[in-house]
Amino acid sequence: MDDSEDSSVTRLTADASVSAAQAEYQLRLSSWRKRANDVRSTDRLFTRLRLAAFAAVIGVGCICIGDPDVSWLWIFAPLAVFVLLLRLHEPVVRKLRRAEASQQYYIDSLARLAGLWKNAASDGSRFIDAQHLWSSDLDIFGTGSLFQKLNQCRTLPAKRKLAGWLTEVPTAEVITERQLQAESLREHLDLRERLAAIETDVDWAAAEKTLQIWLTQPAGKFPKWTLWAARLVGAASIVVVSLAMAGVVSITYILLMLMLQGPFVVINRHRIKSVMDEVDDVDKALRQLAEVTQQFETYPLNEKSLQQLQNRLTADGIIASERIQQLSRLVQWLNNALRNQFFIPVAWALGLFIHLPHRIERWRTCHGQRVTEWLDAVTTLEVVTSISGFNYEQQTYTLPTISEDVKHFEAKELGHPLLNPSECVHNNVSLTEQQPLMLISGSNMSGKSTLLRSVGTNLVLAFCGARVNATSLNAFPFQIGTAMRVSDSLQEGRSLFFTVLQRLKAVVDLASTERPVLFLLDEILSGTNSHDRRRGAEAVIKTLVERDALGMVTTHDLALTRIVDSMDGKAVNMHFEDQVVDGHMTFDYQLRDGVVERSNAIQLMQMMGLDV
Repeated sequence: MDDSEDSSVTRLTADASVSAAQAEYQLRLSSWRKRANDVRSTDRLFTRLRLAAFAAVIGVGCICIGDPDVSWLWIFAPLAVFVLLLRLHEPVVRKLRRAEASQQYYIDSLARLAGLWKNAASDGSRFIDAQHLWSSDLDIFGTGSLFQKLNQCRTLPAKRKLAGWLTEVPTAEVITERQLQAESLREHLDLRERLAAIETDVDWAAAEKTLQIWLTQPAGKFPKWTLWAARLVGAASIVVVSLAMAGVVSITYILLMLMLQGPFVVINRHRIKSVMDEVDDVDKALRQLAEVTQQFETYPLNEKSLQQLQNRLTADGIIASERIQQLSRLVQWLNNALRNQFFIPVAWALGLFIHLPHRIERWRTCHGQRVTEWLDAVTTLEVVTSISGFNYEQQTYTLPTISEDVKHFEAKELGHPLLNPSECVHNNVSLTEQQPLMLISGSNMSGKSTLLRSVGTNLVLAFCGARVNATSLNAFPFQIGTAMRVSDSLQEGRSLFFTVLQRLKAVVDLASTERPVLFLLDEILSGTNSHDRRRGAEAVIKTLVERDALGMVTTHDLALTRIVDSMDGKAVNMHFEDQVVDGHMTFDYQLRDGVVERSNAIQLMQMMGLDV
């Protein structure tokens, strides 16, 4: 985010009533901005000194080339200074990256509180499944989605797990555990800040697939005698190079050492190629995973189930982050040996084309079976941390009560979690076994669809263990079946009405499974005539209710509201309405008892300039 965006965030948050989260974010942003400026000046100084030292190395090298009487040993003095400066500069660079990343984290967090979170980098579009029974209709993935608002995960496997939590129905026991976990980390802003400082520019898509394949394959074995022979030749190469630089032996001996490594590489060529193909370009992903893992290994966690996850990262005295970092270094060295034209001859002379693949295979033998367990623990901790951040920022939200004792959905002051607070209107919703159906009528744009999405989206939040936009919410962990945002498909030869029927069939079929269903049907069967619509809608709704499903149906066709009369008290009519004042149409988005008394379609067309 640039300075102009930063300023807009500051203005927006200053105009609103400053919450505790906003105040803390502003305070920390100012602190990290000052630190970044201080470290940046030190970074510039080291950059200049390194440049001067490198120039000295080049200068001494030129002198040695121009004057054969000058020993190449002189180059080690400026080279040693350059290496020393390099080592001293590294922690400064890390501090600067940490300061800049933390600064950006609070800028992004303030943007999220100001309603600008739709520009967040990761919106979960890769997880979109058009066939899923609620994710598309409830805006779970994509720009402006629930995933985008919740996600603070660093690794792709953790984002994938968060996507799973948003699209799967857990038991009430699991939901309660997730609530305890997220609430225990709610005030732990330091942990979220540390995780935010970890690099995210990692190609996990390729690395994830590569690692999955590699971990499932048996480790390759290298003949021991070739390993020992390559080590001996490598040690001899170091001696020969040192003697050649001192002018004791001819450079020809270096070429001889390079040739001697050839047979060992040829003998192991298939094993070497196999390792190279299997772990190609996964070092950055492994390094990121190691950094995330390290944060969770050392951070004090108080909740019992989180401690159990943490203990899995250090079981049997094996520190997961250290082992993962070790593998990352081995893969990085191997990639350098393959691609760095200056390092290739060195790697060849030292026998690294044999030693590195062998070390990687040995790592797989020792630790490969643990990686799946480590990943499961780390990704769960990442997801819980993301949800804890959401709970921290949504201080007016409340924890829902999810129980499997009674089939119901009852919410007080329910609002849509993706709307800005200034635009969000809250309503009460009650669905019970005694009255499982709410049929909502209303004019266009009056808020019917938004209410359905408010119900579904808050229930999905509850699945994750997150707080919900309501003063209270008590519900069963329903399967959710929606038919709201359907479209035709020219490529598949499906009309809009046929697509609607397919979706309704899927919802009805879902209601025949063991777990109870909450259905949300928007403008049911709107693609056909009123007579067929009423007959078909009544059949679908009665089938769902007979299968013990609870749900809400919206319509602007008043003929459908008479379905309630045939439901023996199991259904209720509710409505939204509009007001026309001085030729302007307004909506209050408040849910009211009964059937709406009029439509606004003609008025809307006239307001748009259509002659009707």
